Amino acid sequence: MNNSTGIVIHINEKLDGSNREKLSNDVCHFEGVVSANLNDNRPHLMIVGYNPEETKPYAVLSRVRNIGMHAQLVAWL
Repeated sequence: MNNSTGIVIHINEKLDGSNREKLSNDVCHFEGVVSANLNDNRPHLMIVGYNPEETKPYAVLSRVRNIGMHAQLVAWL
């Protein structure tokens, strides 16, 4: 059974490809996160898959902010 769900986080900073990849990798290492993707076509939107039994959406957002990003939670998937 797949227990993951997702959120969309808007990143205010303009990140180049290398920094988007680094951010995605950093977020993937958060406890409970199963995926984090920033697309070249929509570079400000990060789709984060997480296990709701291990973390919560606002905990993920808080960690993104703690690594220095200005970010908002914009959608639940």
